[in-house]
Amino acid sequence: MTEEDDIQLIAEGEVHWFPLRIANSSRARQKRIESLFQAEECVEATYVPMEYVKVSPTKMAFVPSLLNYIFVRTTLRSLMDLKHSNSCYDQVRYTMHPVYDKNCRKLPEKGILYVPDAMMNDFMRVVSADNDKVIFLDNLDYACKPSQPVQIVEGEFAGITGRIKRIKGNTCVVLPIGNILAAAITGIPRKFLRYLSEEDLCETK
Repeated sequence: MTEEDDIQLIAEGEVHWFPLRIANSSRARQKRIESLFQAEECVEATYVPMEYVKVSPTKMAFVPSLLNYIFVRTTLRSLMDLKHSNSCYDQVRYTMHPVYDKNCRKLPEKGILYVPDAMMNDFMRVVSADNDKVIFLDNLDYACKPSQPVQIVEGEFAGITGRIKRIKGNTCVVLPIGNILAAAITGIPRKFLRYLSEEDLCETK
């Protein structure tokens, strides 16, 4: 099983998180699209990952980690209906991902990416923590490459599941969201980790 297999095809009526891409986005457009979704009865929640970045030697700003994405919790059928009935959503695109069969063979078609609740809850918990051990990763090819699944069993992030990686010589637990975004908890002592099988990881999600 690969990282892409953690996120699979979905039935149209199931509620999940969908990462949606906003064409030619700006912060103003991102906020407007988020407000539109928040006003829809069929949308249970929205989420825009945020992070602190240094804008001057003495000043930090709290800005979106992905300017052209918004996460929306609803059903695929509701998203389809909104896009077909309201031209305001014409600039919103589904995020696509590779599809694999049960034998992990890549199929010609692609599926609409969704994020299971448990995975999204872990991610939001990590990135909302006011902790300098949490970083966003720029090298998504490396961040999303399959590696040993683990669960943190002690400390502030106990219960979080992800994949162990070495980043700048440090042991980290990485939480990738498809191939669009990844956060890492750095400096986790190995004694705080429980090694999982791929089956265990699926059960936690």
